[in-house]
Amino acid sequence: MKKLLKIGSVILALMLMVTSTAFAATVPTDLEGATCKDAAIALIEAGAITGDTDGLFHPENNLTRAQACVILVKTIDPIASMVNGTATQSAVKTNFSDLSGYKWAAGYIGYAVEAGIVKGYPDGTFKPGEKVSTNEMLTMILRAAGYTEAQIGTTWPDDYIAKAKDVDIFKGIAEDYPVYATKGMAAQMTYNQIKQLKAMVPSVTETPQGTDSDKATSIPSAKGMTFTTGSFDSDMTNFSGTLVSKTVKIYTYGAKEDYNKEMTFSNKADDYRLDTLYKYNSAKTPAWYLVEDGKITSMILPRNVGFSGNAYGVINGTLTTVNVNNESVTGFETLTATKKITWFGKKGLSVPSLTNGDGQLYELHTSNGEVQSVHTNLTSYRGKVFNELTTSNTWTLVQDYGEEVITCADGKMIGVRSNASIYVWDDKKDEYRAGNLSSLKSGKFVRVYDVSDDDVTQADVVIVKE
Repeated sequence: MKKLLKIGSVILALMLMVTSTAFAATVPTDLEGATCKDAAIALIEAGAITGDTDGLFHPENNLTRAQACVILVKTIDPIASMVNGTATQSAVKTNFSDLSGYKWAAGYIGYAVEAGIVKGYPDGTFKPGEKVSTNEMLTMILRAAGYTEAQIGTTWPDDYIAKAKDVDIFKGIAEDYPVYATKGMAAQMTYNQIKQLKAMVPSVTETPQGTDSDKATSIPSAKGMTFTTGSFDSDMTNFSGTLVSKTVKIYTYGAKEDYNKEMTFSNKADDYRLDTLYKYNSAKTPAWYLVEDGKITSMILPRNVGFSGNAYGVINGTLTTVNVNNESVTGFETLTATKKITWFGKKGLSVPSLTNGDGQLYELHTSNGEVQSVHTNLTSYRGKVFNELTTSNTWTLVQDYGEEVITCADGKMIGVRSNASIYVWDDKKDEYRAGNLSSLKSGKFVRVYDVSDDDVTQADVVIVKE
């Protein structure tokens, strides 16, 4: 892989050293003298919990089930798209009938349910506004920290209370704790397991991207597969009406025009590549696929089919490979909708000048998964909207972030969509990665972009400099 030129990191590093402590989190005055003060401050600084709109913390207030989910998920700190989704990838959906008015917490609840941290009720409700009991809170913390029923016991709440005492969840909590958890108690109990909770952040697995290094080690079998021509939906959850497994294996082989019910496949593993599902967003394609337990678990797709439209992402590098016609082409290693995708350009594509770690967002205009042209917001881009919301087209210092609004050091305020794609430039690894929920905070540098074709000026993409 050809890495991009790295510049300016020394200057930015010095700026970060000077400014990173300039905007420390404000400590609510009603935490003075509170037993949960240190725990609350630690969680505030981690972005896992906040004060109220009046500037106070209100440690004695009760906590709701929705609020408890938000605190625990923010403490775990998974990649933002795992909680809120992106413009092209839905957040984890739940079927609870009573989440109207809780859009702000829906993604956190969905994540918590999928991770086994919390459950709904038999009547199909979640009861997000009900007070969370202390026993429910400690149960959620135990589950979130990775303790299993085999480690805890099967009798609720007695076994859970005993386990909570054993692992010090009650450290700093009075023995005669109230039935319903207070905000201060929740902060203390969560803080007592903060190391275990942060250790539960899901790892991001390296997915194949269809490059030469992703050649299949074995030949996929079409035995038992179905052939059809269909389309993936916009959030890649089904193909031609059939659900797609989250662990689906994508093989690419040959050209679209060779696909039919009677086609035969090569017996050479080198003729196949493993690729990412997301390159086929909204694409109509012929396909061979295997259904197991009602879901598509593997597919064989043509190499010259894929997303058509404008894809927005950051570029980690370029490479040279061959396309389906055995022609030498340039590939772009990107993060698009927070997923690692390598896009291949058309033969003879003009490659723009790229600078490592400058926070620039790129528009890749594609047809059948092939890049036709590459643009920035400063060039003749193809989309209707491609605006940088930070000033001067350079890194901008964050003074504060809260309630989905970035306040820049220059006083500018920028709204951030709840499903914005967040990317973080890692100076040590010389590459971008998908950002976590805590990536946006005071003292960081950002570049912020709006790419949505609507009447609202809000950030769809936020790129952060660590």
